[in-house]
Amino acid sequence: MRKLLLGAAAISLSGCSFLGMGNGHSQYAYNPAPAYGSGYGGYGSTNAGCAPIHAVLADGNCLSRLNFEGGIGISGNVGGGDVITGDQATLGGAAIRNVDFKEAYKPGLRAEAGMSYALDPVTKITAMAFADEADGDGVVNFGTIGGQALTGQLSDYESKGIEVGVRRYFRPSPAPLVRSVRPYIEGRVGASYQDAIVIQNASLGGAAVAGGQVGLYDSGWVPAAAGLVGIETPVSPRATVGIETGIRYTGKQDSTDLTGTAFNGINDGSDRWSMPLMLRTRYRF
Repeated sequence: MRKLLLGAAAISLSGCSFLGMGNGHSQYAYNPAPAYGSGYGGYGSTNAGCAPIHAVLADGNCLSRLNFEGGIGISGNVGGGDVITGDQATLGGAAIRNVDFKEAYKPGLRAEAGMSYALDPVTKITAMAFADEADGDGVVNFGTIGGQALTGQLSDYESKGIEVGVRRYFRPSPAPLVRSVRPYIEGRVGASYQDAIVIQNASLGGAAVAGGQVGLYDSGWVPAAAGLVGIETPVSPRATVGIETGIRYTGKQDSTDLTGTAFNGINDGSDRWSMPLMLRTRYRF
């Protein structure tokens, strides 16, 4: 998965250069007309040139309703969201500390692909499939049990799913390097399939414990949501590229049953919050 995401990132970046973003001299710009985004941002030229899949607007322009969209970028964990809940450990003599996602995992990669449909010149409905992953950030000292150090490494965080949303564009404005940009905001809801999370190479006082692996969370579906902001700029009559960030929520996974073990209570984790930074592209039909 990591190689796939890195390959997609390289293709996206090389694509921006091919489309004219690398030299800061894009010849395309949004028309800052009152309709917000006419010209290369979303319309054809006139209703005489409208394709059957386009909508003819009252001002005579044609609106491209259907768009292909994709993105690649970094997904970093932000504060909150414990994956290890040491303060809820039930074993006497255990002094396990809380470990949040930000400490346990390195910044991850996220890739998205999907479609959007324009309801009007400033509003789009989006539907995106995604894959999100992050590597465990090395060996973690979780605390002590009976005075002996409990250490291990969390398995990689991997999820995939689908989200639908509503995007609202604002008036285009001039910008350095490119001729114009068009800001937007977007809200999404969806579902994510989370892979199981385990402590790998678990050891107590340097000796393997529980066979070296402690299951923490089961795989399964959880709710997902996001609030996003971004800007995009046209790089051809039909294509745009842009940058997007925001805040992303992923629901709590089901805990495994550790009743009767030394690890009971350490896997009552909370929701995950992350902040993406995405390079996006959109192609209108």
